Amino acid sequence: MNEDKKLLYQLKLVCRWALGLVWIWEGLVPKILMPTAMQTRVVENSGIYWPDPAGWLMILGAWMILVGIVMCIGWLERLTVLGATVAMTILIFLVVGNNFYDSVGDMHGGLAKDFCLYACAWVVWKLAPSVPGKPV
Repeated sequence: MNEDKKLLYQLKLVCRWALGLVWIWEGLVPKILMPTAMQTRVVENSGIYWPDPAGWLMILGAWMILVGIVMCIGWLERLTVLGATVAMTILIFLVVGNNFYDSVGDMHGGLAKDFCLYACAWVVWKLAPSVPGKPV
């Protein structure tokens, strides 16, 4: 039975780190280090930004990096995964609703990546209560 708990812990850990690293990457690379015209256009088309689309992209990127770090650390696993998933769902509707063709062809994975993130989030959500910490 201890081997089963160890395997479940490792599965949860891999999924949590996959989520966290994607959030860090998505916040750092396309939003802060190398924002593209498409990223800025997506924010501008959403109509939700402050102070301007480029500034909002940087704020969003910093927030995503912070969420990714919290996920990797494992602090409040279920709450963090739930919050990130809800935020991702809102962003998907804003992006797809206003930028369908750009989002389907997104070089960072777009919708296909998001479906994988939902799967990882579901694994963490389901395992967090039953496998809370590293088994001995």
